[in-house]
Amino acid sequence: MKIKMLMGGLAAAVLVVGCSKCDVAPVTQAEVKPTVSEESLGLRKTDLYTERTTVASKTQYGSDAPGTSQRIERAFDNAPPMIPHDTDGMLPITKDNNMCTSCHMPDVAPSVGATAIPQSHFADMRPHHKMVDGTFQKTADNMNNETALQVNATLYNGRFNCSQCHAPQSTGEVLVKNNFRPDFQSEEMKHGSRLLDTLNTGVK
Repeated sequence: MKIKMLMGGLAAAVLVVGCSKCDVAPVTQAEVKPTVSEESLGLRKTDLYTERTTVASKTQYGSDAPGTSQRIERAFDNAPPMIPHDTDGMLPITKDNNMCTSCHMPDVAPSVGATAIPQSHFADMRPHHKMVDGTFQKTADNMNNETALQVNATLYNGRFNCSQCHAPQSTGEVLVKNNFRPDFQSEEMKHGSRLLDTLNTGVK
């Protein structure tokens, strides 16, 4: 009997000591606040349930006149360069109306300070076909990276649409920073191209 009374008293003492340290009331589920808001999960940072407060940043293209703008360093070796000047009135480009060639043809570009169109744009790299035993057959093996390469004196018609690869550079807000840093073969490759010379590098 004495042992039971002793144990009961000890349990009561522990309970009193434990409760004396519980000065803060327990937090209920209704009081728990989210640590991350829905608006902070994505890139837009606005209400996800309406478009009324979501406005895209305004795109600002270069407005400098051709010949007065500063060249943009290429994104990587032999990458198509961005257009640093205003293109108002130059687009769209067609085979019969291409204002880019008036400044960027190799025989004109040095005198006006423009980037010359590289030799790769004068080359036909598509596999040619010839008639063999009544059927058209390729003259090059694409599986082995062969092309019926032919460099022409005039701009190859397959590359008349300059804006297919070259585009004006926007100065709009960048949501995600680009940390990529290219390694160029030489300083001149930051603003030039030798694609035709290096086409098969690492392949053959």
